[in-house]
Amino acid sequence: MEDPQVYLLWHARHLVVEDDGSIIHTDPDGSLHLDEEEWRLLGVFRDEATAAAHLAAARELPGFRDEPDCFQISPMLPDEDQWTDGYFTVIHGRHGNGEHI
Repeated sequence: MEDPQVYLLWHARHLVVEDDGSIIHTDPDGSLHLDEEEWRLLGVFRDEATAAAHLAAARELPGFRDEPDCFQISPMLPDEDQWTDGYFTVIHGRHGNGEHI
């Protein structure tokens, strides 16, 4: 039986520049640093190997090649809701609805 999962290929562009001009891309354990980043969805693929091939090609493109280790392949089941609890936005120490946090 065919794998029911699809594979999403993402890229994170990190927005925070440290005082010394550097950008933190990965944490000490090698995982992707998650703090103030923009995510781009490059594609949805039928199998992980195809997603990996597209990742390798994207690493050579302008912009992506500046952050070559900031890709992520995420498996996902079709027709599965990923936002079941909603969300809120924090703006300068307040929720998007104006409440202090």
